[in-house]
Amino acid sequence: MISSSLPVNEDFIRSAPNFSDTTGPLGLTACLAVTEQQRRDVFALRHTSYLSGGYIDPRPRGLFSDPYDEQPNCQSIIVYRGERPVASVRVCVLDTEPARTGWQDIPATHVFPDEIETCMKDVAAEPGRDPLAPVRAIEINRLVRHPDFATDFSLVFALFHLAGYMILHHETDIVFSCVRKNHVPFYKRLKFTQIAGPRSYPELKFSTNLLACSRENYDAVQRMMPSLDVESANSNLSNIVDGHKLHLAGR
Repeated sequence: MISSSLPVNEDFIRSAPNFSDTTGPLGLTACLAVTEQQRRDVFALRHTSYLSGGYIDPRPRGLFSDPYDEQPNCQSIIVYRGERPVASVRVCVLDTEPARTGWQDIPATHVFPDEIETCMKDVAAEPGRDPLAPVRAIEINRLVRHPDFATDFSLVFALFHLAGYMILHHETDIVFSCVRKNHVPFYKRLKFTQIAGPRSYPELKFSTNLLACSRENYDAVQRMMPSLDVESANSNLSNIVDGHKLHLAGR
């Protein structure tokens, strides 16, 4: 059973910045990166972010992607401020259902294979759960902001909210993230537990620690975050799965 390694800091969560400039040309919008331009925006944003931190060498065309971007179990979300890409996150689903071809591989399984296998088995063995039922996990990765918005934590909370809907949509049991040492305290405040590490992460010049969070803990933290509204009365977060662009606001 995954539990938080320290109490959640409710004041920390509730004091997170609300979204600003959400009306007019500088409003925040979010969508799944499904078109060629949206995918290019994600890859360019990653490249700019990682290059500015010294985590990669310059790549041809200024784009950073990997084979998982072509897999059916991996989806990227991108946030725009006006027309400018400012933040992105990718969710990769690990599903033990054999019939879902291509859904049994996520990046973290190549870095922490034994630890993730143990966590998945622990979920399957939880009291009251059908031991034959598939276990689903999501890895949150490639979470980046444009360097011009490196101190804008409202974007981080927006990405966590949007990733949280994908967790709900895929009926996920547990959440994984491979986190740099300096980000571990932040994730622990979000009720993640440190499992193992540090170990190098594919294609990036830093080591990461494996952190995990139960679905119940992730949901609880999201309820304490500044609320994420969808401005259109007829829209809700499920629309993002259908490829719609969402207009975001905080309250």
